[in-house]
Amino acid sequence: MRASHLTNRSKPICFSFTNNKFQSQMNNLKLAVLVISLSVMVGVRAAETDSILTLEHCIEETLANNAAVRNAANNTKAAVELHREAFTKYFPEVSATGVAFWTHNDVFQYNLLDIIEIGFINKGKMAGVQAMQPVFMGGQIISGNKLAAVGEDVARLRQQQSNDELRLTTESLYWKLVTLKATRCALEAAIATLDTLDNQVKVAVDAGVAMNNDLLKVQLKRNTYRTEMVDLDNGIKLVKMLIGQYMGKGTDWNFDVASTVPEMIPDFPSKLYIPGANALPMTVDYKLLQKNVEAKKLEKRIEIGKNLPQVALGAGWFYHDLLKQNHNFGALMIGVNIPISGWWGGSHAIKRKSLALENARNELEDLGEKLEISMQDKWNNVTAAHRKMEIAKEGVGESTENLRLNRLYYEAGMSTITDVLEAEASHKESIDRYISAYGEFRVACSAYIISTGQTDEDCKKMSNK
Repeated sequence: MRASHLTNRSKPICFSFTNNKFQSQMNNLKLAVLVISLSVMVGVRAAETDSILTLEHCIEETLANNAAVRNAANNTKAAVELHREAFTKYFPEVSATGVAFWTHNDVFQYNLLDIIEIGFINKGKMAGVQAMQPVFMGGQIISGNKLAAVGEDVARLRQQQSNDELRLTTESLYWKLVTLKATRCALEAAIATLDTLDNQVKVAVDAGVAMNNDLLKVQLKRNTYRTEMVDLDNGIKLVKMLIGQYMGKGTDWNFDVASTVPEMIPDFPSKLYIPGANALPMTVDYKLLQKNVEAKKLEKRIEIGKNLPQVALGAGWFYHDLLKQNHNFGALMIGVNIPISGWWGGSHAIKRKSLALENARNELEDLGEKLEISMQDKWNNVTAAHRKMEIAKEGVGESTENLRLNRLYYEAGMSTITDVLEAEASHKESIDRYISAYGEFRVACSAYIISTGQTDEDCKKMSNK
């Protein structure tokens, strides 16, 4: 029956051996299958590197050294200085002036009865020091200081926003590197399996119970995996360069990550969930919207103040040397400015500020609702990623059993090498799907934590220690 099967080209070409050498090779093949599954679950062996980094360390280094963090900190310092500058408007405005002059003709000239011309003052000196204290400026100084304080708060919120964005990007890159390394390990195990299978088929071809075409199929599949390995290595190198650059360590820093893709699926993080309405006031984006409304209110008050009377009190000491007489004196002053014609354009400016305030309030309501929707979408991503991870884990078990059966059938002469290669490819794909789903789950959790304004401690709950 075996001879008839081999001579019929229209039927699958199968073979089986019962000698000890073949049994030893099959044991090696089964061991390789075990390596494929376990290598992904227990993690990737770390290469020789300068540092082994945890996720927390990567985030700390990024928030300490990234250029965007430094720029955000400088913007906050600039806002603080602007607030301090605005506070100085409460104090008197002190000024000093001095002038000396010479003229080619007398400044004052008189003609007495067309008989004689009298002139005087062709040179002189004048100087003075004065201080003007604002008494009432239409509320502009008070509103200006409050607006500067709002600007300082906004700068701090934007700094936090920048930190959150960097945190999420760092975590995404970190888990991308973890999953790429796990995928590479799985690919190494798959290539090792094909190496073993290649030896088996060579034995079968030499024994005349298999065709050389079977050997070529195994070698073609192995070369395909080797090509994938090149792309994976390039991807790993690129992600490492990005992480090093984000951390301020340079693109050539040699390091590895401590986290691995675990064997057990992480528990569903139900404790992280917060209703959108409750989380909204804690989010940076919503706080920025609130600050925008506050700023527009103050801008309107300042615009109104520009069209109100302004009162200032002052005092000064003055000196002049005219007509060859030195003279100095002190003075008290009061200044009142009433912008009468200013209301013609000022009323329109006030209406413009009122419309801007109304728009800010509309944005607060509209974007607030969109932020709640975004939070729910990110929670849906967490739920979906966890479910995909569960499905992928089930697929790993199913594909492992399918691969085991196809090898048994192949050993018994009941299936072809193509069936075994397809089962092996399906097994590898199921492992890759699990690895990818795990990485998506970690990033989805981080994105939800940040979007709901939760603390660093909540992020640490999700870290793979």
